[in-house]
Amino acid sequence: MDLGEWLLLGGLGCCLLLLLDGYRRARGRRERVLTAQSSSSLQATRIESPQHEAQPMPAEVDASSSCPPAPSPQPAAPSPSLARDSAATLIGASVRVIGDIDCAESIRVEGRLDGTLAADEHDVVIGSQAEVGPRLRAGTLRISGRVSGEQRVKGTAMIAPGARVQGTLKAHRLQCDEGASLSGNVNVGGPRVGNPPR
Repeated sequence: MDLGEWLLLGGLGCCLLLLLDGYRRARGRRERVLTAQSSSSLQATRIESPQHEAQPMPAEVDASSSCPPAPSPQPAAPSPSLARDSAATLIGASVRVIGDIDCAESIRVEGRLDGTLAADEHDVVIGSQAEVGPRLRAGTLRISGRVSGEQRVKGTAMIAPGARVQGTLKAHRLQCDEGASLSGNVNVGGPRVGNPPR
């Protein structure tokens, strides 16, 4: 082989090395982008709403595996927006939120929320496959799924058949259907339930 053939062979080798290095860099960049996207989708979501004043709480009642009767003889009427089963915000069944959500509108949760959900003056619907905890504040609450921790409801808390509620529930009124599971401390009635200072 003469010098020209050696140079041609060396040039082809360099081109091959450049192609392999470019492929390696592109694959590494693609993996970093996918990792960044998956970690950002698990970060906390925070939507701000105005703060509300705290009000005193009535005395607590201990309940275990059964729901206390409603304080008034009439059944609690659901709010119109809960009856329509519509919510302005939806957390879908495949969504998991880790962090705090402060809502200035009604919300329906079908997925999982690990953190605080604050919709102090609005309707909150917890779907049958949803899991929410450890803190929840709502104007009106309807639970069909699993809720744990502290729940404060200014209006009516409705617990549907098959729902599981654990922890502390403080509400102005409570409607607990047959087949629901409620365990923990329950505080129902008295003045409207306020929200604790932050």
